[in-house]
Amino acid sequence: MKNFKKNLDHQSQFNTLINIPISYTHLNSGANKPLLVFFHGFADSARAFLKRAYPEPSLQYEILAINGPFPVPQQKDGIWKHAFAWYFSDFTTGTIYIHPRVAAQAVHDLLTELDLHSRKKILIGFSQGGFFIPHVLQLLKNVEHVIAIGATYRSEDYPSILTMSVDALHGVYDGVIPFEKAQKSFQDFKTKNPNGVFIQFENMGHTMNSEARAWLNFKINQVFDKSAQV
Repeated sequence: MKNFKKNLDHQSQFNTLINIPISYTHLNSGANKPLLVFFHGFADSARAFLKRAYPEPSLQYEILAINGPFPVPQQKDGIWKHAFAWYFSDFTTGTIYIHPRVAAQAVHDLLTELDLHSRKKILIGFSQGGFFIPHVLQLLKNVEHVIAIGATYRSEDYPSILTMSVDALHGVYDGVIPFEKAQKSFQDFKTKNPNGVFIQFENMGHTMNSEARAWLNFKINQVFDKSAQV
């Protein structure tokens, strides 16, 4: 009986090569335009995040808002809506069930398919999308800047040498990722990210408000104005 129970508790794993469909919103396509890449949060979608973060896309920039490859449908008022994730993990135990590198490779392959690797780009991630960015960052070229919203920052997830800055936006009333935890993790990340800034928004929770959207829009224009002068 003991041996039988032990066998039931044991899990084996086999890695197989499968094709995972990945959906995305692609706007303002044009040769040599700077690229904005948006990564939504857990149980969210590309379109929903784009609407919250950058509802009036500038025609100056090409927009790529990607859905995570793993569906996590959500039910609201009896209706199921499309929602996605970039990876699956249990922070309470430190267990990673599906590693972020799986989705990172999918994003890399998508940019290859769309011939966007050579574009100057800004990566913008919310919540789980912010946690995900360091994993995809290592596979992408010509990243000028990173902006994370409502996330924390693990220095060990980032490359040893950052060639760009990572900025953080966080609501003081964030009930999902506590403000103090995010602020401390960003401060600890300063050794790799000396020029990054942590911006707090007094009247914001785990979302984006008009003030945060205005700051994001300003920063995007500032980054690409500077890169155009180089």
